[in-house]
Amino acid sequence: MASYRPPTPSPKTVEMDHPEILHTIATLNARSLRAEKIIAKYERELAIERQSHRETNKELYETSKVAELLYNVNRKLGAATDYILKQQGMSLDDLEPKSVEALINSLIQQGEDVARPTSEANGERLAGSAGTCPGGMNSTTM
Repeated sequence: MASYRPPTPSPKTVEMDHPEILHTIATLNARSLRAEKIIAKYERELAIERQSHRETNKELYETSKVAELLYNVNRKLGAATDYILKQQGMSLDDLEPKSVEALINSLIQQGEDVARPTSEANGERLAGSAGTCPGGMNSTTM
């Protein structure tokens, strides 16, 4: 049995395919150049995003450290305030810190004491007046 051989292209067929091959090569070359430019652009953007990510992580770490520091300072100040209030005779019946509540009540009392003489001197009623703030400042003065 004889083996099959594909027909050999004639020189005329090769010449006709030559411009098509060159056109295909040129098209592929142009596409590869565009792809390389796009890849280079994405690589630059990736480098920028990675740098931004590193900076954001660093800021996040620093922020968490500051938050931790503020929490510890707040806790220590609360304990110190509780101790000072206890030394001044304010009892802490349960072991819960009362410093914030005691300070707020003290500030409210001071605000009421300051507002009472001012409102009595002006003949105004502090309670029930819609435009008066607890500190004695009217909403129109702001």
